Amino acid sequence: MKASDTYRVPPFRYNCAQAIAAKYASKYGISKDEAIARFATCAAGGAPGGLCGALYAAQQADPANADAAANTFAAHTGGHLTCRDLKTIAHVPCKTCIDIADQILGGDNYASLGNE
Repeated sequence: MKASDTYRVPPFRYNCAQAIAAKYASKYGISKDEAIARFATCAAGGAPGGLCGALYAAQQADPANADAAANTFAAHTGGHLTCRDLKTIAHVPCKTCIDIADQILGGDNYASLGNE
């Protein structure tokens, strides 16, 4: 299942960061419930620096590759990394941001991002 399949959809209703956190909870070394709680406030520009919550959650899942994750994410969003810019300038839907972050972490269809 893609992380975006749990975004605002019953029974999950996860925000963007929680969708990534729930799928990759083991990477944080905490339970799924703890991961969901940890990222509850990281949506809609609530991540540090206004960063996209999905990207922030992906970076926290793999801190050693945080810069590479940001670079890959930016390559698919016209260089935009903040929630505000993604919504108002690039017009990138949240589900797309979640899919990019999911695929950065090795989720389904990574090749679909052009990273074959």
